[in-house]
Parts: sequence; structure tokens; C-alpha cells
Amino acid sequence: MENVLLSKVFFILSGMLLITSFFARINKAYETTGEAIFTIAGSFFFIFVIMGTAEKFPANLFSVAIFSGFIGWSLGPTIGYIGNRYKFRKFLKSKEIKSKQIVTEKRSFIAKLFGAEDEKKTVFFSQKNKNEYFDSKDKRYLAIEIEFDNEVLSNDKYNQEWQNIVFLALFGTTMAVFAAGTVNYLFDLDFGFLGHFLFISLCTLITISLLNTFIFRARMIRVYQSFFGIIIFTLYLLYDINILEKKMTIKDSSWSTSIDIAVNIYLDVINLFIRLLEILAEFD
Repeated sequence: MENVLLSKVFFILSGMLLITSFFARINKAYETTGEAIFTIAGSFFFIFVIMGTAEKFPANLFSVAIFSGFIGWSLGPTIGYIGNRYKFRKFLKSKEIKSKQIVTEKRSFIAKLFGAEDEKKTVFFSQKNKNEYFDSKDKRYLAIEIEFDNEVLSNDKYNQEWQNIVFLALFGTTMAVFAAGTVNYLFDLDFGFLGHFLFISLCTLITISLLNTFIFRARMIRVYQSFFGIIIFTLYLLYDINILEKKMTIKDSSWSTSIDIAVNIYLDVINLFIRLLEILAEFD
């Protein structure tokens, strides 16, 4: 009976990862804002569908497959966005152009919540003329973007370097899964105590991410939240694999348990991969 649960979990997990990889390969960028909203909303909707069909075979597998497709459809543009940001930073460096944040008019926290301008904005400057700044609305920046499209994106410049970073992120994710599995296999420990801590940490991470997306928009906050995310999802892998081990011990091989564990480990892997990719791209 122990092997039944293990087989179910890894059958579901491997299928989810294959479907995700397929759809991430197909969709490299969102065509419209509506497509992005539909994809994100679909992902959340099918989480609830999975909960409702967990014990209903084969509807549970179809729900998991569709959910994986939605995640893959969003993962492709996410990887593309991180990649373009990395390539653009490399391109600016080759042109001896740097960026920094400068303080604009001070705004209160309440004012920013109601749509006031950020306190800081990113400006660019040439190393040859460090006192002359321009922002993303300046014609010089627009000219740089056009040159970037023609010189880098059209000719796949920096593509090999970016592929190396993606490989390192995949390798790091694989090692994290291996390490979590090895720790659970070698040491008879109950990691259930991590549950509440990880839930609070995840809520904190989501809150920081939303605040930084809509209010602060600070590069270093994004970097710190990626490091924080790596720690959280590595510990979540340890926690979820430990749950799998405990369920195997009590001989629970139900579909709901298999689906629950497989989806949790899948989300750990996807989120860990994205955070690793962001850190590796940021620090090259």
C-alpha cells in the first residue's frame, strides 16, 4: 500500500511537470492584458476545482492537467520577462549605461495607496556623463530600446548565457528536491512543526510582493523577496515530502491525499525554480 501512494504522487507530479513544460514552451509572451488576466484567474479557479474533484477519478486528473496547462501558459511569459530583463541589463552594461534610483517628491504611505507618484524613480546615465540623467520616457531611452530590439532580441545575443542561467536554476531546483528527499529518508524527524511558520511566511512574502509591485517598486526589495522565497519553498519541499512519508506510514493511498501532496510539491518546485531564476539573472 505504501508504494501505491508513492506511485500515484509521482505519476501525477511527473504528468503535471510535463504538461507545464509543454505549455511554457508554446507560450513565450502574453499577447494581450486580457490573456494574462484570464490565465491567472484560470489558475486560481482550477485550484478550487481540484479541491472539489480530488476523490472523483478521472475528473481529478483532468482538473490537475488543466491546472498544469494554465501554470505552464503563465510560466513561459514569466521566464521570458526575466530573460529580457537580464539581457537588457547586459546590453546597457555593454553601452556603458548605468541606472539608479533617485528620490522625487516625498509622499505619505496613505497618499501612495491612493495612486500618488512613487517617492523614487529609476533614471539612467552614461558613464561618460554621470550628471546627465534621463528616464524611461525620454527619447534617448526609447532609442536604446529600439537598438536593443534590433541588436539583441532579433539576433539572440546573450541567448547562450541566458540558457546557462536557466540550466543552473533547473539544476538548483533538482538539488533542492534531492536534498529534501534525502533528509526525510535518512532522518526520522517530524517536520510538521514547520506548517504554521511556513504559512505565515508565505502570506508575508505575498504581501511584500504585492506592495512592491504596486507601491514601492524597488529592485532590492524584489531581490530580498526572491531570497526569502527560496528559503520558504525549500522548507516547504521538506515539509511536503515529510507529509508524504507520514501518509505512507499510515497506509493512506486515497486519491485526495495523492492529489494534495502532488499539487503541493509541484507548486514548491515551480515557485522555487522562479525564485532561483530571478536571483541568478539578477546577479549573473
